[in-house]
Amino acid sequence: MGGIYVGRLAWQLGFIFHRNPIAAIGDVIGGGAGSSVGQKARSLQRINIALYGYGGDGHDGAYLSDSIMVVSIQPQASGPPQIAEISVPRDWYVPIDLGNGHSYKGRINEAYSDGQTNSYPNRADQYKGDQGGGALADATLEKLLGIHIDHFVGIDFHAFQYAVDAVGGVDVVVPDSFTDTQYPHGECDTGDCSYMTVHFNAGPQHMDGRTALIFSRSRHSADNGEGSDFARSRRQQIVLQALKQKVVSINGIAKLPDVLGALGGHVITDMGIGDVKALYDLVKGVDTTAIERVSVDSANFLYSCGYPVSCGAAYLFAHDTTYQSISRFVEDVFPPVVATTAKTPVTVLDASGGGEGASGRWASLLDGVHIAARDGGRAASSATTHVILSGGGAGPAQTAQYLSTLFGVPVEESTPSAAPGTAAAATAAPGVTLVLGADEERSFNHEAAGYYSGSGGGTTTYRTSTTTHSTTTTQSTTTTTTTTTTSETTSETSTVTTTTLTLPTKSSSSSSSSSTSTRTH
Repeated sequence: MGGIYVGRLAWQLGFIFHRNPIAAIGDVIGGGAGSSVGQKARSLQRINIALYGYGGDGHDGAYLSDSIMVVSIQPQASGPPQIAEISVPRDWYVPIDLGNGHSYKGRINEAYSDGQTNSYPNRADQYKGDQGGGALADATLEKLLGIHIDHFVGIDFHAFQYAVDAVGGVDVVVPDSFTDTQYPHGECDTGDCSYMTVHFNAGPQHMDGRTALIFSRSRHSADNGEGSDFARSRRQQIVLQALKQKVVSINGIAKLPDVLGALGGHVITDMGIGDVKALYDLVKGVDTTAIERVSVDSANFLYSCGYPVSCGAAYLFAHDTTYQSISRFVEDVFPPVVATTAKTPVTVLDASGGGEGASGRWASLLDGVHIAARDGGRAASSATTHVILSGGGAGPAQTAQYLSTLFGVPVEESTPSAAPGTAAAATAAPGVTLVLGADEERSFNHEAAGYYSGSGGGTTTYRTSTTTHSTTTTQSTTTTTTTTTTSETTSETSTVTTTTLTLPTKSSSSSSSSSTSTRTH
């Protein structure tokens, strides 16, 4: 059995990474020490891997990246690395530089497609060929986020679905119930422009590949904020973590050849087997609850153009047109470990005078990087931002220093004799108080500079420290009657016609479902 397992593993690795199967096994046995990822891990340099998910063959806009995420890893001298998952919305309207003097502005999800197809034959040579899409998308992300992308992985929806099915499905906890009445039922390229309605109940669920894909891609819901980019990014991160846990389990490792076989020709990457081995060795023991989850979206750095009233398409624009406020945050996405473990309370006050919700915005961003921040509401206006430290200890000091670096201001110590109404008097309880001044808020009023104003512009530099057939299904008192679509992979699901399916549930108290309607363009 062991020989068969190794043989299948070698064959699948060789196929994905374009290596002779014997050489592939040699790469695995040799480890990833000599790979670029292994070298950066040993020198404690940050590693950034971009993930692009797209429809693939048979889908409208086959290489438009519907899902974009950067997994950033900061190795530590001792202990597990810090990891951040940074999600980027596909509708972000950005400059895309094709090289050779050609550039344009469009949705960021077009970058991967432009490099992978021949839409722009005059693009630079590095953006052509099998890895041209990843190269162009990486270069676009680098200019927006201010970090170097070391490697990319492009994966189509077929591979994602097949990989989930190969491990027997994934177990996830749906955060909030929601219904999406505009989920694509098919592809316009094949003549099916209709929508279907999908529904998920909050709670634990076991999902097969198709259900997990629908859960990850759904983007049109008015329930519990689930139609937002933030919620969609969160769902994608939840499924990826569930898949990762399943793959590294004992049963998952036994099914690894099946997983790799499912990926097959549906994955494009510039990583070598040694890079993957080094990456696995680096992150395999990380507690998933310690992973930072950040979403660049309309709740923080971006805003909607107001489609269809104020613009002709659904675009997201950056408040800061220089992108420096975004890149500063992404560059500093890893607070000192002592700051995240100490859980020093941070109160965020909006003293900007702008009334744009600065305190809530930054409390949420800081919470995403495991700083124990809370929204303290509005305070008396201040022209400048202040970081005020109260009390001693390494935790509060490191937390204050992190915020000082992030906002480019010195740490102030709270003084009992401070005059009432002043920034220094704004803090009372032990911890750190972040007073957001008008200088910070400029970046969220479409001005060119905010708290980063002293950081300059120009060339990007990087820090080295990444239907028709209806059926009624009664499962419990909480189950609704729906028109559904089909699952082909789990025994929990009842199959009807090809246009109808009941999405599987783990228990009778949680369910998901779908029905169809007509899509118009």
